[in-house]
Amino acid sequence: MKSETRTFISRVGSAFAIAMVLLARPDLVLAQNAAQNASEERWYQIEVTVFAHSNAMREQEIWPMAMLQEPVARNTRPLDTMMSVYDLPDWNVLDDSPARAAELTDTLTLPGDVTIENDRLSGAPAQRTSSFRLPDPERDAFLALPTSAHLFQDTNRALLSDGRYRVMYHNAWRQPMRGSNQSIPVWLEGGNQFGPRHELEGSLNFRFNPGQDRVVLNARLWLTQFAAQTLDDTQTIQLPDLPASVLSRRTSTLAPDDLQWSAVQVIPVLNTRELRSNEFHYLDHPAVGILVQILPYTVPPLPEPEPELLPDVELESGTSPAPSLAAPATSS
Repeated sequence: MKSETRTFISRVGSAFAIAMVLLARPDLVLAQNAAQNASEERWYQIEVTVFAHSNAMREQEIWPMAMLQEPVARNTRPLDTMMSVYDLPDWNVLDDSPARAAELTDTLTLPGDVTIENDRLSGAPAQRTSSFRLPDPERDAFLALPTSAHLFQDTNRALLSDGRYRVMYHNAWRQPMRGSNQSIPVWLEGGNQFGPRHELEGSLNFRFNPGQDRVVLNARLWLTQFAAQTLDDTQTIQLPDLPASVLSRRTSTLAPDDLQWSAVQVIPVLNTRELRSNEFHYLDHPAVGILVQILPYTVPPLPEPEPELLPDVELESGTSPAPSLAAPATSS
């Protein structure tokens, strides 16, 4: 009975110690939950190139415009980028120098959930709490991958060297694959920019089919020709509104004297295709071509945190040092 009681108390003590660590480091809880969720989902690495035929806008076909009247799905999102780290409201939040700490006010709250506190009276260093972290290409979903992870370099070079095609968009990212009710469309835009709009816009939605043995791609794009708007322009083509996730990332607005552009011709691109993984796919269209490859991806586990070393403490005379926790060396 005493042995069972000691075991129970030991387990309670261990659980309490772990809880204290997790409460002190909430980032570990988030990282652990993210890693656990990622291990339970099937992830894929996706690479996409979208190119337009050079003579696309000279075609005299009549394109159905009903698709342009449908709003963009509310959960459509652009890819995150490694450059997003430069969008911090104030890079000085990462400066721990005493000189910078002395310049700070007692309490400064910045956008992005960044709080800086400075105790000038006690001389204590500034304490910082922030949700900021560096992007993780190996574990973050919907993050544009660096060039080193791209597989379409040769294909894109061949398209660029051929005068019949224009590469409008190329990117690669990783994401968990889900059913149609939980899928997240990826917003893309490419080609030349006219005001807030681009020649190529739209979304690509990757999801599982009902049997979850195929990945289905739903492409909803439009290729637009723009012209400078004049006072006589009364009939213009209305493009779908940009999703809120895209508008929230716009950092600049047009100056009053900038040209105003209107869409004078639009070619809708609708395509649905079941994709096999590890295969190169080409979705054909009279005006736009889409190259796609999906590869199964395993999210690597989080690295084990390095043990924190205890600071050296000067002992008073007459006291003996605490026993070392390191294992004693064995003699051969």
